[in-house]
Amino acid sequence: MRAGTRIADRYELTEPIGSGGMGQVWAGYDERLDRPVAVKFLKPGLADEADRHDVAERFRREARITARLDHPGVPTVHDAGVVGDDLYIVMQLVSGTLFADLIAENGPLPVPWVAAIGAQICSVLAAAHAASLVHRDLKPTNLILGTTGLVKVLDFGVAAILDTDLPKLTITGDPIGTPVYMAPEQALGSSSVGPRADLYALGCVLYELLAGRPPYAADTALGLLHQHLEAEVPHVADARADVPAKLDDLIVALLAKDPSDRPESAAAVYRHLLAWAADDVLDSVTAPPEHSAADPTSPHRFPLGPLPRDTVARTRPAATAAAPTSVPSAEDVQVVRDRALALADEERFGQAADALQSMLRRAAPVYGSRSPQILEARLDYAGILLLAGDFRTAILVFEQLVDDLTARYGPDHEAVRACRLQIATCQAELGEATEALRSLRALLDHSPGAEGFPLRLQIAVITAGLGQVDDALQQLDGLVSDMRSTPGAPPDDLDDVTALREHLRLLREGG
Repeated sequence: MRAGTRIADRYELTEPIGSGGMGQVWAGYDERLDRPVAVKFLKPGLADEADRHDVAERFRREARITARLDHPGVPTVHDAGVVGDDLYIVMQLVSGTLFADLIAENGPLPVPWVAAIGAQICSVLAAAHAASLVHRDLKPTNLILGTTGLVKVLDFGVAAILDTDLPKLTITGDPIGTPVYMAPEQALGSSSVGPRADLYALGCVLYELLAGRPPYAADTALGLLHQHLEAEVPHVADARADVPAKLDDLIVALLAKDPSDRPESAAAVYRHLLAWAADDVLDSVTAPPEHSAADPTSPHRFPLGPLPRDTVARTRPAATAAAPTSVPSAEDVQVVRDRALALADEERFGQAADALQSMLRRAAPVYGSRSPQILEARLDYAGILLLAGDFRTAILVFEQLVDDLTARYGPDHEAVRACRLQIATCQAELGEATEALRSLRALLDHSPGAEGFPLRLQIAVITAGLGQVDDALQQLDGLVSDMRSTPGAPPDDLDDVTALREHLRLLREGG
């Protein structure tokens, strides 16, 4: 790319403003709406590593999810697409200072500043996690101090674009993220990287803001990953004497190797951090006065964002027109299903889900929730929720379907098994590793021989992500042996399992 390039016949690139492992960022201009924008491109070399169509689909999905994240601490997403061989996302252009530069120029920051900064980050993470969105690459170069003192978290969704294709629960390659800030389960390539991986990265960031250096250091990326897996958790209080003991304890908890030992949520961490933010910082929750000069050295310029609830009900907007009240015919039901699937093909998942949900509310009481046509429509609805990234709602719908499909067709019916697998998919997407393992193992009990190979791989990956590396290696050893002795086992699948096994062994040995 070069200055003057026009994207989508709308965005003119003006100058490069950043680059990193995921790609390059340009300042640009939206000619249609007369506003400055930032345009981020996925590095072409990375795009070549996976099937281009699948990467593009994942990219658009993550962009849609990120665009729905309405929070003052997240830059607004305006557009996304493909130009030539490059994927791009257009977002709000944020003015300010990267925290990586702030640390480099100022060294360790005052405790009240760090507490207020951390609280703002937690506010963003709580909103994102409630929307089933995990950052996966939280670090100082993805955090910016705006000119008004508001912290912005950059690149939500971008780091996930090349991550594993979780709806299939498969391994696609190396873990996505930055080794200095990567949670142990992420370093192990787990398909169950959830909200607590972001909390681990937050612990690394808070440690660095207080100590002026990250919690772990090594000469190689593999060495760093080994430190995250095996090294004793450091105490930031050992680096500076004025860190309160309870704040030190909080950061140690955030850096716990086992995700279940970390705090329960970003909202819970937010509440703890408020104890160490100075009173005058807390008083600046409201925006600074108009025309006030922003002083980046003043803690008064760290207004705290709103705290989302631990559990946020996902609701959809009401229709702009009243829904028809007539009883839908069987043909009407099929028309809505066909229309919803057509909308899904156009990636208008929210509109497709709304259409099916509205129809089901009227048709299910008439035909029965367990009638074949209604069950099929409910399967469509659940699948579209999954595609839309609304995993929490999808789990509820799939669980209801398991009960009703079992009652009609029996527990061994193919549709029942498919729903159980999708439940595990959603649980893995939400970072609920224990629940995903339970679901997968129940399926494995009824999947003999080669039919169970994919499930065994998924179970081993999640087991490793929980820090049980030795157990995962034993599972993979047995899987490799069984695959080699099974005629017709796909060689590519065997290569994937073997590569994962060697990756885990290297991490366990520290390189």
